[in-house]
Amino acid sequence: MNCKNCGEVINGQYCSHCGQNTTVGKITMSSLANEFSESVLQVNKGFFFTVKELFTRPGKTILEYLKGKRKNHFKPITYALTLSTIYFLVSQASGQNTWMDDLISGFSMGVYESTKSKEIPVALIWFSKNFAYTTLLLLPVFSLASYLAFRSKEQNYLEHLVINAYTAGQQAIFYTLFCLLQSKIKSEVFEWLPIVAAFIYAIWVFWQIFEEGSRFSNVLRTIWTYILYLFLSTVLLLAIMGITEVVGG
Repeated sequence: MNCKNCGEVINGQYCSHCGQNTTVGKITMSSLANEFSESVLQVNKGFFFTVKELFTRPGKTILEYLKGKRKNHFKPITYALTLSTIYFLVSQASGQNTWMDDLISGFSMGVYESTKSKEIPVALIWFSKNFAYTTLLLLPVFSLASYLAFRSKEQNYLEHLVINAYTAGQQAIFYTLFCLLQSKIKSEVFEWLPIVAAFIYAIWVFWQIFEEGSRFSNVLRTIWTYILYLFLSTVLLLAIMGITEVVGG
C-alpha cells in the first residue's frame, strides 16, 4: 500500500515518511467536519504553502487534495473562513465596503422598490456584518450551482464544496489586495475589478480541474455556475427574509 500524500510504501496507520494518516479517502461530510474542528483548534503549518500552490497551480493542487495528498495543505473550510475574516477586517480598518455590502445594498434597494418598505431586513444586516460566516453559509449554495453545472463530471457535491472553499479563500486575497489599493487610490475601477479578477480565477480553477473535454464548454459551465448561484442565493435570501419577518412579527 502506498501513501496518497508522498507515494511511499506504508505499513501501519501513519506514513513513516510524511506522517499522513493512511485511512485518508474520499471527501465525506464527517471528514469535512473533523478537518474543520481540528483546524479551528490548532495552527496548521500548511497555510502559506496552500496560498502559494493556489496561486500557481490552483486546479491541480485541489485535485491532489481530493485524491488524498493532504498532509501539507491547510484545511479547505477553515481556509475560506480565515481569509474571508482577514478581508472583512481589512475592509473595516480601511473604511471600504466589502463586495457583500455592495451586493446587499443593491438587493435592499430592489426589495425597497418592490415592497415600498424603507427598513432594511434584519437578516441582510446580519449578512453584511458577518462577512466570513456569510461566505461559509453561501458556499453550499455556490457548490450546488457548480455541481449542477458540471454534473456530467466525476466530482460529487462534497468535492465541489472543497473546490469552492479553496477558491473562495483565494478570491478573498484578491478582494483584500484591491481593498487596500482602493483605500490609497480612489478610482471606480477598483469597484468592479476585484469581481472580474475573482471570476477569472474561478475559470482558471475549473479549467485545470476539468481539463478533459472542451475548454469552451468548461468556460460556459463556469458562467452557468454563476448564473445558477445568483438565482439560488436570491431565492435563499428571500426565504430567510420571509422567515425572519414571520418570526419577528
